[in-house]
Amino acid sequence: MKRIIIGILAILPLGMVNAADKAKIEFKETSYIMENVLGETSEHVFVFKNSGNAPLVVTDAIPSCGCVKPSWTKQPVMPGDTGSVHVFYTSKVSGSFHKTIKVYSNAQGKKPVLTITGETKK
Repeated sequence: MKRIIIGILAILPLGMVNAADKAKIEFKETSYIMENVLGETSEHVFVFKNSGNAPLVVTDAIPSCGCVKPSWTKQPVMPGDTGSVHVFYTSKVSGSFHKTIKVYSNAQGKKPVLTITGETKK
């Protein structure tokens, strides 16, 4: 019985160290003013850094509408390294627009929301 308790107590500090290891996502910018021509695709790359102390994995990027197509770094981003969310926007109507992309990952804290705004011209 003492061996079991000693074994658990020996492992417990390791679990606490791992619990403190977290990824943290920090975007260089979270909004971008985009120029767009009706029917053409515009794009922008949002760069982020893993400022945490564990690998960062982006699992999804959900746009506010089907006219926005995001792609992102799929492999784990190690602490101190950078990754990106590449956003493609194609408008079928002219006028101003405001679109968002919510980024899901294993990072601590609130989920970042990226924003593209602008005006689509004919």
